[in-house]
Amino acid sequence: MTAELNPRFDFETFRIAPGNELLVSAGRAVAQRLGSAYNPLCLHGGAGLGKTHLLTAIGRLAQAGGASPSVEYLTPERLAESFHAATSAGQSDAYRNRLADMDLVLIDDIHLVAQRPEIQSELLRLLPMLQAGGKQIVLASLDPPTDIQGLDPRLISLLSSGLVVDINPPDRQTRLAILQDRAEERGTTFESGVLEMVASAQITNVRELITLLNRLVALEAVGETKLTPEAARSLLLGEALMVADEEVTASQAEAADEFEEFLSDVSEAVQHQIEGWRKQLSNAVERWRGEGFETGRLEELFDQNSPMPVEAAIEEFERDVQQLGRLRNSVAAADPTKASDAVFLDPDRIAEAQVLADSLAAEVEPPPGPSAAWTFETYIEGEANASVDEVAKRVSMNPANEANPLVLVGSTGVGKTHLLHAIGNALLDRGVAPVACFSSQDFHDMIAKAGERGQLDPWSARLGAVPALLVDDLHLLKDREDTQRELAELVQRILSAPGQVVLTSNTPPEQTEGLCDELRTRLENGTIVTLAGPDRKLRLALVSRMLEERVGSADPELADYLADRPAESARAVMGLVKRVLEAADASGGAASAAVARELIEGAAPKTPRPSARMRTSGVVISPTGGVKSREKMIWNWPDPAERLIEELT
Repeated sequence: MTAELNPRFDFETFRIAPGNELLVSAGRAVAQRLGSAYNPLCLHGGAGLGKTHLLTAIGRLAQAGGASPSVEYLTPERLAESFHAATSAGQSDAYRNRLADMDLVLIDDIHLVAQRPEIQSELLRLLPMLQAGGKQIVLASLDPPTDIQGLDPRLISLLSSGLVVDINPPDRQTRLAILQDRAEERGTTFESGVLEMVASAQITNVRELITLLNRLVALEAVGETKLTPEAARSLLLGEALMVADEEVTASQAEAADEFEEFLSDVSEAVQHQIEGWRKQLSNAVERWRGEGFETGRLEELFDQNSPMPVEAAIEEFERDVQQLGRLRNSVAAADPTKASDAVFLDPDRIAEAQVLADSLAAEVEPPPGPSAAWTFETYIEGEANASVDEVAKRVSMNPANEANPLVLVGSTGVGKTHLLHAIGNALLDRGVAPVACFSSQDFHDMIAKAGERGQLDPWSARLGAVPALLVDDLHLLKDREDTQRELAELVQRILSAPGQVVLTSNTPPEQTEGLCDELRTRLENGTIVTLAGPDRKLRLALVSRMLEERVGSADPELADYLADRPAESARAVMGLVKRVLEAADASGGAASAAVARELIEGAAPKTPRPSARMRTSGVVISPTGGVKSREKMIWNWPDPAERLIEELT
C-alpha cells in the first residue's frame, strides 16, 4: 500500500443514516467478493458525509479476510505525483503494471481529475486493465460521474458501468449517535441533554458536526462546572438550534435509552475482545505478514496467557511499523534505490533503519524549525483565549490524536504565530522531530525553488515524512493554486502517517478567498479555533512584562492605566508601551501614568521654533509639562552675540 488505511474508519464505526443501507450493503459485498460484486463501485455525496470513511472501511474489511489482498488507496494528487515520478525515472510502465496487479484500488475525490486530462488518460488505461484482471475498483466523488464537468465521456461511461450510489446526510438520531461515539472515543462525558442539543442543529455535514463537538470538548475542559444544555446553546450554537424546548426534552429520554444500549454494546464488545485475544493476535500477524513484514516478535506472544501484554505489544509493533514507513519515505526522498532495503520490513531492525535514514538525511537540508524564542513559557494566556490555549497544549501533549489538523484563526497581532511556534517547540521537547515550521511565503519559495531544480517530488516526499508540519499565515497563499495543491497533498500525507498539522490564518478556511477545494476540505475536517483580541488581564500582563524588561520595574499606576486602554491585538499593546517609553526618554524623566496620559489624551502644545528675527528666553517647554531644571535648560539663539546682550540686559 502507498498509504496506511486509517484504523478508525471501518464499517463498525460508520453510523448508517436512513437511506444508506444499500450503500453499506454494497460496500460490504465488494470487500468480501473483490471483483465479482459491483465493479466499479462509485460512491458520491456532499463534503463531510463519510466517503473517505467508507472507502477505508471497504479496504480494511477486505484486508481482514484470509486472502490478504493487496490494497492501494489513491487520490488524484497522489496518482499524478507518483506517475510523474515514475515517468521521470523511466518506469511508467512498471508503475502501471504494479497498480494493475493490486486486488483492490480505492480512488478518493475522483471529481478532481476533471481539469487534469493527463490523469484522465492514465485512468482510461488503468481501470480497464484492473477490470480485465478481475480486480476491484471503488471510487468516491462529490457528484455522480454524469454530473462531473470536464470529465472525458469515455471515463464517464466506464465509471457508470458498475453501481453508482449516493450517500444521504444523517438525520437527527444518526447525528446524535455519531456525537456519542466520538465523545466516547475521546473519553469525554457531558450532562444529559448537551449532545441532544447539538444533534438538533440543522447540520448535515458530519465534519461540521465533529467541529461543534470539538468546541464543546474545549469549553468543557476549561470550565469550572459541567456544561448544561442551555450553556451549550448559548456558548456554542447560538441561533443554529431552532427547536422547541418540548422537542428537546422528549428527545433526551429517547437518547438516554439509546446511549445506555450503546454502552451495553461496547461492554459486550470489550468482553469479546478479551476472550478472543488469540484471534486478535492472529489477525495482526496475518495482516503484517501479508504486507511483507517480519512478525517473529508477535508470533512469540502466543505463549502469553494474559491479553493485556498482547494488546500493548501489538500497538508497539504497529508504532514501529509506522516509524519504519516514515524512515523509508525519508530514505526514498534522498535515494530511492535504498528504500527497498529489507531493514524497512523488520521492526526489530528499526535502529538500523534509523542509522541508514540519518546518514542520508545528513546530505539533505532539513526543513526550518520553530523559533526557540516563542514557547508556552513566554506566551501570556488571557481569559478570552483560555479554550484555544487548552486545545494548543493538548495537541502538543498528544500529537496526531487530538485536534488534527488544527487551524488557529485570528486577526493580525493576536498571538497566532507565537502559539504556532510554542506548539512546535513543545513537540520538540517531547521528542517529536523534525518539526517543519514555515511562513507561507517561505513555503511558497521552497516549492518554487524545488520545482526550478526538478526536485519537487523528492522534496515533497521528504517533507511528507515529517511527524509535524506547521504553516503560518495560510491566507497569504491566496490564488497560489500550485502551492496550495502541494500543501493539500502534504497535509493528507502527514495526517495519514499519522502526524500533526497546525496552521494559522486571518480567516477561517471556509471564508478564505482563493483557497482551493482540496485544501479547504482537508482543513475543515479538523479543528478550527479563533483567537480573540487581548482582554484586560492579558493587556496588564503584557504591559508589566514589557516595562520590567525595558526599565527594570513596572509602575503599578502606569501598568493599570495602559491595561485599561482598549487594543485589538497584543502587538498594539506593545506598540503603546513603546511610545510611552520613548516619550519618557525624550522628556528626560521616568515613564509614568502622567506621561502616558499626556501622550494619549493630549500633549501640551509645541513651542514654535524660533526664527532668525525672533528672540525668546530660550527655555524649551518639556513635552510632559513644566519647565526643566536650570541645568537642563536649552538656549536656542541664532547668534551667540545676541545671547550675550540678552544676558547683560
